[in-house]
Amino acid sequence: MAFEFILPDIGEGVVEAEIQKWFVKPGDEVHEDQPLVEVMTDKATVTIPSPRRGRVTRLHYEEGQIARVHEPLLEMELEAAGAAPQPTKVEAPTAAATPMATPASPRPAAQAAAADGHASGPEAQQKSLATPAVRAMARQLGIDLNAVRGTGPGGRVTKEDLAQARNGHAQPPPPAPSPQRPAPFAEHMPARSPVAEVAHGDEVIPLRGIRKRIAERMAQSKRTAAHFTFVEQVDVSELVKVKERIAAATQAEGVKVTFLPFIVKAAVASLKKHPWLNATIDEARGEIRLRREYHIGIASATELGLVVPVVRNADRLSLVGLAKEIDRLASESKAGKARPQDMGGGTFTITSLGAQGGLLATPIINFPEVAILGVHRIRPTPVVRDGQIVARDLMHLSLSFDHRVVDGHVGAAFAYTLVGYLEDPNLLFMEMI
Repeated sequence: MAFEFILPDIGEGVVEAEIQKWFVKPGDEVHEDQPLVEVMTDKATVTIPSPRRGRVTRLHYEEGQIARVHEPLLEMELEAAGAAPQPTKVEAPTAAATPMATPASPRPAAQAAAADGHASGPEAQQKSLATPAVRAMARQLGIDLNAVRGTGPGGRVTKEDLAQARNGHAQPPPPAPSPQRPAPFAEHMPARSPVAEVAHGDEVIPLRGIRKRIAERMAQSKRTAAHFTFVEQVDVSELVKVKERIAAATQAEGVKVTFLPFIVKAAVASLKKHPWLNATIDEARGEIRLRREYHIGIASATELGLVVPVVRNADRLSLVGLAKEIDRLASESKAGKARPQDMGGGTFTITSLGAQGGLLATPIINFPEVAILGVHRIRPTPVVRDGQIVARDLMHLSLSFDHRVVDGHVGAAFAYTLVGYLEDPNLLFMEMI
């Protein structure tokens, strides 16, 4: 018996997902609960299992294409006749992802009609066709996607359509081809990429998945935030001693204490004194939100790319509690098992390259936040103290701010408050009491 398996409702308001990886191909025999496909949404990467036992006869999408919830993913020939089951709600995310644009996929004629408003049923009337990145952008701009006419393939709403809607201009319909005369020869030629032709031996890697989302997210931040960077040197010699003592004391309990918990605590204490740094900006509403919660993003490098899991309510955690939470988030992110609730919603971000931290950098703000802290490698360095040249443990901090929200003197004041806490741990501990 033929069986058509649709993309189930993944929850969290998700209406479409990018096909990341197929675990099966036409002709494969599959059993119930066997992994079929891995898909990426705005919230997470999810592995979808098979609801039935049978043989795969057709895949409706290729890797990198976009599938909509409640539309067919694949077709199977079941081993035995029976009533088709209801779509299974998937609840097992395997990795987190940031919302970014993905390649448009070809749609069947019925789907294109639905996107243009010609299909029947509540789903066709209420849901617009758009990539996860466009949906995230619409949420940030406060635009109702269902009120925007899409000009992309199959009626898909594009970022350009949102820009037109934001500016109060209706997007004109695409021009119809002229039937009066044949098109010149040049018009039949494929468009040439501005990038050089692929040479022999070049490796071509599709820009999709997490890497695509990172690219879009970073570009969005650079297009919107007015970045300026402030760099200062910090003498963390006393902090190094304190960290070593605490790390030795907690080692027996199996807790690995690094410098990051101290830096998070110092950042939170500084944010409380300078609340304009613990803010997010809503461009569509023309609002700046000074946040009263402290959700600190910790940029983590994974094999798939950079992700930013968030330590929720970092101000309520002890140093040891922070150490455990940071280690959990880093481990799960690297293993591709970060939970959707651990991603997004941060108020301030810290990025550190550890031993590869270099001298300084210009970190890119994690939009819609307004500030980010870059932490660099600690180096024994000769300095002058009381007229004598001595070796001290020095580190550079690179802070990037959104100048639309944070004035230069405000950013500098925050930086020096942070420096004070890191140079004198006693002041930091006083803030914890």
